This record gives sequence, structure tokens and C-alpha cells, in this order.
Amino acid sequence: RDGTRASSPGRRCMNAGTRSIAHPPSSDALGLNKPPCTLPLRVAREKREEAGFLASRDARTWALCMSTRSVRQRVHACQMPDRSGTESCGRQGPSLADESLMETSEHRNIGGSSLEQAVVSRADRSRAAHQSSQQGRCSILQGPTSLRPHEPCSKRWQGNSGRTIWSHSHLTMSCVQVVDDGAEVCANCGKQGSDTVKLKNCTSCRLVKYCGVDCQRAHRKQHKRACKQRAAELKDEQLYSQGHERPEGDFCTICTLPIPVPMDEHATLNLCCMKQICNGCNVAAQKRGMHDCPFCRTPLPKNDADTLAMIQARVAKKDPAAIYFLGNDYSDGKCGLQKDMQKAVELWTEAAELGSIKALHNLGLAHVTGRGAKQDKAKGINFWSKAAMQGDAFARHNLGFYERKEGNHERAVRHYLISAKMGYEHSLESIKETFMAGHATKEQYAEALKGYQDAVEETKSYERDEAKRLGY
Repeated sequence: RDGTRASSPGRRCMNAGTRSIAHPPSSDALGLNKPPCTLPLRVAREKREEAGFLASRDARTWALCMSTRSVRQRVHACQMPDRSGTESCGRQGPSLADESLMETSEHRNIGGSSLEQAVVSRADRSRAAHQSSQQGRCSILQGPTSLRPHEPCSKRWQGNSGRTIWSHSHLTMSCVQVVDDGAEVCANCGKQGSDTVKLKNCTSCRLVKYCGVDCQRAHRKQHKRACKQRAAELKDEQLYSQGHERPEGDFCTICTLPIPVPMDEHATLNLCCMKQICNGCNVAAQKRGMHDCPFCRTPLPKNDADTLAMIQARVAKKDPAAIYFLGNDYSDGKCGLQKDMQKAVELWTEAAELGSIKALHNLGLAHVTGRGAKQDKAKGINFWSKAAMQGDAFARHNLGFYERKEGNHERAVRHYLISAKMGYEHSLESIKETFMAGHATKEQYAEALKGYQDAVEETKSYERDEAKRLGY
């Protein structure tokens, strides 16, 4: 009746398949002197009834305390306390103090057959708790609704088998399914991550973690197929989700409007400052009597020697646009330079490392065609992919052309759609041809046409229309 349970001399059963209770020291006369943890609960209760064990009030109180203790022990049979990491499982229930008060109240109101009902009820609840525990649920029984809510449960530890163990220090009463979020464990040896064991993701798929290089190598054979599949999915997701907007270099420095594609036909690159100026702004500046650079006011070069000097001055300052332009001059043999594709590829590589998107496109073209570099289509496609993800319409169109050539019409249409919405007319024509061949839908062609028209509309201005009328 004083609520003391820890000082009982009985023992408890921790076997998952046997429902047992502890026995009092004076059970010899009752025929209960069997080894502890072997007698099922129902059989024990029947023998106690037959022997008249329930006639004593103190014995009734002891039996109820032991059955309550057995329920708690069964519920927390797998609990591993004092582990790092906590996570709420959303359970609410009475505290340990509230449970003690509940038991004391039940002890005071025990009488006759009510004790039998209490023991049977607790036995059924203990059995339900064990069954829900085997199903991976939060194995705490439903308690009285009048008790005040207490602090939530916390996930304290997870064994190597992957089973989550919940610590219910407040005896939460709920059987709602708990969704395990999956603790971080090594995919090969099952070692759990901690402050001393640092797990690292698989760099390709990021699906699994490893505690070291040895485990990664040992697990490679069975993980290789899934890793490649997931890595390809991640690469496609990144390829088609990025590069839908044109980069900053595709906008006029004066009017800040996007320059129509192809930009070489609608803008001029001023070598003194390496800025793109659209034809409309150039014509407007000339009408105001400005015959030098509209942006930096530097006089324009008069011959190839002056042009090459301006370019080399910007190259010395590590300007990626100047390095890319010098590579073009070596590729085409302009400004008095001898044609040298290998030198051009070296300059494009340097410009790409400094952030030039156009240099990435040219490097892809060089590796696909084998001009100036060893022919390697995979490497060239990789350069185009990098440029396309940064908004280069030409690289995106080339990717679509390559996929269409390989027979991957669905992937080709996806590339063409992106570049057509940037205002590239050739991509729109390619989608039209694909649609006429039956490899694209009418909705896709309509989407590309509308996107192209919207992109062209954004590039229009009065000054550009005037420049076009004057023949620029």
C-alpha cells in the first residue's frame, strides 16, 4: 500500500514469448515454488485462486504491485538508456509520479472480485503491449484520460539490427505507429555514427554512408548498380532543372535588355572594356556624336595591332572574356595571328577555369569534333552540360542535337524546349521537325513557340528597331 515496488524480493521475466510474474517468498504452501520467470500469468492467477491466495488483503496488494511491475518491465524490456541523441515521437501521457498515485489509489479500493478484474485487465494490456512492440510500435499502454499530459517520448538508441528503441521515462500511454526516420549507420558494417565515428556519404549517389574507405570498398560490389542508377538520376535532375535563365553576359551593359540570339549579329564586343553593347545603344550613341566606346569612352582601335594590344592588356589582367576572345582569334587566325587550334584550346581552358561560359561551349565543340584536342565525345558532352546548366543556349541546343542523333527524342525535346524559351530560333525549328516526325507532341511544340515569342518580345526596343531599319 505504501507504493514501494523496488524492494520486492521477487524476480521478473524478460523473455519475449513468455508472460510471467514474480512469486512471493511464502509461495511454497501454494505450490508456486517453481523457478522464477517460467510460470505464465494466467496459470499463476488460477493457482492463486485455487489456493486461496487472494483471501489476504496484503497478498492482493502485493499481486497487483507485481503485475503492474511486470507490465512496466515488459514494456521497457529492450530499453537502452544513457545514449546520445533524442528525438520526439509525439507521445503524451502520465508521469511516473502520476502512475504511482494511480496504483496507490487502486490499492486502497481493492476488494473481492475487483482485484481479479484488475489483474486480468493488466494482463491483457501487457499482452497488447508485447504484441505492439513486436510490430515496431510505441509499446506503452493506453492509460486513464484524466491524467495530465507529460513530456514526450524520446528516441535514445538504435541497435545494429536497425530497430529503434524508445525511452518512455514518463510511461506514455499510446499505441500509435511510430515512423522511423532511419539513424545514420554504416551500410557495410552497421556501425552507428557518433561523435567518435564520423560517417561519410557516398559521393556519387548520396544514398548510403560509410565509416571508412575499407567498408566502402567491401560494399562496392553490391552497391554499384544502385549507385550508378541514382547518380544518373541526380545528374539528369540537375541538368534539366538549371540553366533556364540567360547569364548576365547576355544583357546589354547600357540598356540592360537581353540581347537577341545569336548575339554576334545584334551586339558588339568592345575590346577596351570587354562589354557587350547592343546595336540599338551603339546607334543611339552615334546619333549623339559619340564615336568611341559608349561604356568607357575609350577610342576604338584603328588596326589589328591596336586591337591585339587591347586584348592582351585585358588578358594580362586575367579577364576571362579577353582570354576567350584571344582563343577565338587563334582559332580563326584573326588580328594577324597564325591559326593554332591547340593554342586556342589552351586559352579556352584557362578562360573556363576563370568562369567563362562561352569557353565551356567551345571546349565541348573541340572535344566532340577533335579539332585542337583529342576526340572524346563524353568529355565534350560534359563541357556542354556545364555550359547549359549556366544558361548557354548554344550548348543546350547542341545537347538536344546529340540526344536526337542518338535516338533519345524525349531527352532532345526537353533540351530544345529550354533553349527555345531563351529565344534561340534553331531550337524552335528543331522541335517543329521533331513534332512533324511524330517524336514530339503538339503541346510541346505550342509551349516552345509561346516561350520563344515571349523571349523575343523581351529583347525589343525602339532603338533596336531603329538600328535594324538602318541596316545594323
